[in-house]
Amino acid sequence: MRTIGLLVVAAILMILGFENANATAILADPDWNEEMPNPEGTDDFNNSAGETSAEAKRAELISAGASPLVAQDKLFASAYFDALSILATNNGCSDFFGGPAAAADIFAKLMGNVSKKPLPAMIAVHMTGLTVQITNDRTKSQYRLFDRVLINSEGAFYRNRVPRSLAPLPGVGSFQANTKEVRVLMLLHELGHAIKGDDGNWLLPDDGKNSDLSRKNSQKIEDVCGRQIKALRDQNLKHDAQQVTAHEAKND
Repeated sequence: MRTIGLLVVAAILMILGFENANATAILADPDWNEEMPNPEGTDDFNNSAGETSAEAKRAELISAGASPLVAQDKLFASAYFDALSILATNNGCSDFFGGPAAAADIFAKLMGNVSKKPLPAMIAVHMTGLTVQITNDRTKSQYRLFDRVLINSEGAFYRNRVPRSLAPLPGVGSFQANTKEVRVLMLLHELGHAIKGDDGNWLLPDDGKNSDLSRKNSQKIEDVCGRQIKALRDQNLKHDAQQVTAHEAKND
């Protein structure tokens, strides 16, 4: 666990030095939303920049730091730092996202405006609003940031059953709802929609209105990152066992 903590700190230090000096080719891209069809009367799904100008929103997106949700929500904070610890390390998962420097940097920026809202139960994460496209010459990466990234407080990130119902919520990939693994997989799935590959296409194709494609995209992330995601669980089990052993030794 100490090693993971050091990796996270190192990743954050890298992030602080990257984007402001190296972002170029900032373009508006307001037409795309990674979302399900809008339920009637649900304001959270409106694609609007409100009273803030597009230029001001772009500046806000680019300069965004860690979301306040990191300090406010322990489950999100755990998933955030778990994902960041994977992305900041040399492995097959971080390589898929462009390497540790680019992957950790873009992930932190993408999650800079994250918040949680009650949405229809079958939706996991909803990215919407004004977007900007950015080229980072230092990390050789191209990506987009979204005005709003909403985690569904009624969905599988936080729950294993549909609210006010006994119906179980389906997991994502091979991971059950409301688990450490599924939360990290969800966040990495969204990152795949934000980064362009060497072929000029997004690492994961847009799937907001296609549940079958969304499942395939999640499976793609699990195929690439499953080993690292499962290792998080193993590390926690080892840590818990060490804590129990230490407690028993103290009481002997």
